[in-house]
Amino acid sequence: MPTRDPSAGETAGSLPRTLRRGLQVLGALRQAGPEGLHVVEVAHATGLQRPTVYRYLDVLVEEGYAQRDPRTKRFGIAMDWAPQPDAHGHAVRRLQPVLRHISDITGDSAFLICRAGSDSLCLHREVGNYALQVLSVTIGHRQPLGVGAAGLALLAALPPNEASELIAQNDKALRAYGGMTAAQMHRLVDNTRDRGWSVVGNSAVPGALGVGVPVLDERGYPVLAISTCTMIDRIPASRQRQIAEQMRVAVARVSA
Repeated sequence: MPTRDPSAGETAGSLPRTLRRGLQVLGALRQAGPEGLHVVEVAHATGLQRPTVYRYLDVLVEEGYAQRDPRTKRFGIAMDWAPQPDAHGHAVRRLQPVLRHISDITGDSAFLICRAGSDSLCLHREVGNYALQVLSVTIGHRQPLGVGAAGLALLAALPPNEASELIAQNDKALRAYGGMTAAQMHRLVDNTRDRGWSVVGNSAVPGALGVGVPVLDERGYPVLAISTCTMIDRIPASRQRQIAEQMRVAVARVSA
């Protein structure tokens, strides 16, 4: 006999029960730890039917509480909600000297970001000594991955299928950034891959331009990215290339 989906027929009066089930799904992911769970494992842990689990997971991913690994198809707690403060702290301690070096030689602010689900999350920034600083994001700021030079560098360094999936997830969110479309983001990603580093105008600061490079782990997978941002008249194409190379060299030195 078919099992009745316990979430079927919910009404406004059952919203607390809906919330409780969503928290059960979130709790199952948290208990699973970094390895995450397949949908069928979440269903087993919560007693919910798979279609229901999919609906809850879609919402959790969309809201940034959970993330899906496109390689393993497993779901887990999104990085910035996971109990991993040391991971972020380690990244800042390791790359703060790189950001300081970049700020010192360019005179401009430098930024360190990581991926948080389908967003980028600013972990740290260093302020340069040039009179006019473009402080486009603050520590803790989130925005769709690909918005901003560091996020674009990280997005473009991801496997193509994974990057395309993230762009699709952010389709609506991107529109808040100068009317950005998924097609435009795909073009930016393609250009970044061809160039080897990202360069993009800052939608929050008219006339500003950023340059970014990814930071890869030992497998060659992008986990972080760094960037610098300044007014466009200070950064012609030749200087963009020079700064990108300086960032790559500094990152490689720290990684080695």
